[in-house]
Amino acid sequence: MHNEVTRGRLLGIKEINELVGDVPPNYVILLEGPPGTGKTSFALATVYRNVVERGCKAVYVVLNEDCRKLVSVGRSIGYDLGSLNNSVDIIECPTVSDEYLVDMITEEVSKRILSGYNLVVIDSVTPILKVLGTYSKKRAWLHTVVYKIASAHEVMVILIADTLLKDDPDISLLEYLADVVIEMNYNPKSVFPRWLRIKKFRTRPALPTPIYFTLSSDGIKPINLVSKELVRKVRRRRKEIVIDSPIVKKLLGPSLKPGTQVGIVIKEPATGLGYFHQYLVLKLALEALTRGVRVGIAYYGSSRKHVLKEEEVASKLLRDKLTIVQVDFTGRQIPHHLVKDIDKPEDIDVLIVTGYEKLTEFYGIEEVNRMIATYHETDSSLGVITFRIYRISPHTPQAPSSIYSMSDVVIEVTLNEERGCFNLRVVKGAHARRPITILDTELEPAVMELRRKLEELVGFEVLPRGV
Repeated sequence: MHNEVTRGRLLGIKEINELVGDVPPNYVILLEGPPGTGKTSFALATVYRNVVERGCKAVYVVLNEDCRKLVSVGRSIGYDLGSLNNSVDIIECPTVSDEYLVDMITEEVSKRILSGYNLVVIDSVTPILKVLGTYSKKRAWLHTVVYKIASAHEVMVILIADTLLKDDPDISLLEYLADVVIEMNYNPKSVFPRWLRIKKFRTRPALPTPIYFTLSSDGIKPINLVSKELVRKVRRRRKEIVIDSPIVKKLLGPSLKPGTQVGIVIKEPATGLGYFHQYLVLKLALEALTRGVRVGIAYYGSSRKHVLKEEEVASKLLRDKLTIVQVDFTGRQIPHHLVKDIDKPEDIDVLIVTGYEKLTEFYGIEEVNRMIATYHETDSSLGVITFRIYRISPHTPQAPSSIYSMSDVVIEVTLNEERGCFNLRVVKGAHARRPITILDTELEPAVMELRRKLEELVGFEVLPRGV
């Protein structure tokens, strides 16, 4: 255990550690941001990881809050401090009113450091700095007490600070002295409400790209970061889907390799995919039954009047190999496919997502652009074959540009009024050197062949003829 303690410290999200490496044990970390952005949760995750994985002992100083509430918050997000066998000591100081109390806090922390504690959290440092008042006192306390202690005793110190003013001199001072600065934000109107940014990391490059994350009973989970360990694990078992039908090869190419991203844009007055929708459902059903492929279907919208017949049949056939999720994003803060039953994308091999136009009405096209680009990276890394379907309407007159720029294959669907069917036009794809257009009715033989194969496999009529 001693060897573990002498190693570097861990941040609260392991995927970030994969990018920046372990934190030197004598570093000071500043978590800054407005109230409610997840700073305490991130600190609790950091404490929990270091105690469990590195054998550290932590002292957590709580100011202006009850320690029982801190324990309750930790337990609600999967970091139960009470289960750590006395490796975490909580010091409660509900009110910091004068410098005497600051000295008392400093003395209590120093005692624990001398007795072997090697991780200190002060939540939050803001009231301490307010009591100290002058710049010289603040700097003296931070430099001679906090930073000197950390350096001399190989102790990692986490300071939590609330950013209440735009240009707060206290925050500027903390940022100047800290070794690592992590800025945390929360915007309930955004498609990804919570995110953090590493503004500073001494001796190493910072991460300018925001890291979006969720906060739930399962802890803090990054959205646009995927651990290398998980990628190696899931991509080993991913299966390539071979396209047998010559006509469908014109749309999708000879095969769908793990991680292939397909964007489908339905242009008004077209209303659906016609035979192409039936082909996808039946093809994936056959892949699931014969090869164990797991399929997920996610709808965005506050209500869905009915399930299409092919999906109803597939659901009965596939059972645990098919997950259909209706996402009422109006009542959620995280409207994406990492919700409800599809909360582990590594368990899904093929994902069909539709209803993005509802998100555009609710959040705006730029937010949906950001969302699609983010999940493209996640799904590609995990090897999930993803179909993203977007319907253009008077309310959403254009498709997000990310569907075109990020997808490997892009298909536009228009109405062929003369023939009473849909045009399927491939506008992007490695298999299509130039745009290709076919009629959806040309897929009917491929659909009938899939029905025949499924019926032979299950022993009964899959769908009534003419459906």
